[in-house]
Amino acid sequence: MSATLQKILLVCLFPLSVALSQEPVTVHLDTTEVPEYAEWGRTAQRLMQDWYPRITNLLSSPSATSPSEISLKLKQSEKGIAATSGTKIVVFSSWIEKHPEDFGVVIHELTHVIQQYPSKNPGWVTEGIADYIRWAIYEGKPLRFFPVPKGDDGYKKGYQVAAGFFLWLETYEAPGIVRRLNTAMRNSEFEISLFKKLTGDDIDTLWKRYATERHQTKQD
Repeated sequence: MSATLQKILLVCLFPLSVALSQEPVTVHLDTTEVPEYAEWGRTAQRLMQDWYPRITNLLSSPSATSPSEISLKLKQSEKGIAATSGTKIVVFSSWIEKHPEDFGVVIHELTHVIQQYPSKNPGWVTEGIADYIRWAIYEGKPLRFFPVPKGDDGYKKGYQVAAGFFLWLETYEAPGIVRRLNTAMRNSEFEISLFKKLTGDDIDTLWKRYATERHQTKQD
């Protein structure tokens, strides 16, 4: 485990009592449409059960409750990756066929189940946090893994781009910021000014510094 990831986990996993007190989740698995992927589904089911208390701890906030039952359906399809609606996760067979090793996809979707954000929140933050949990925490990817597009507001692309930005913020600017963003999103209190409140700099200044540092690192 890298020093960076250790630092993040020390911040995110305190207090441990949150995870220890978390009730186990029941994951209902449905592979009837694609019985040939039943073993993949069972592996994904166990992974979700193992990581559920870890993610609820990472994204803990006062008075927040997480569902105790989740459904995982493997659906026959010629396209698509995965989708989540409420507590229902669907993973499409076309993706499993092409990427049988990719179980991280259910970590991303499980994060959405736990987030339970109101719909008016900015999508780039929602997807950025889900990919942060998937790629930075579960996969343990280093900062150099994450893409950095050109542009003054590249963070709005969400997903891996925003996840890398959040990892940098957690590591160098404001440890615990992902949890604070998560709480604001849950309570419909998210405002872009929150970045300045938590770091001392506005988001555009932070993004510019992050992008500059990352591009310089690539050139060295």
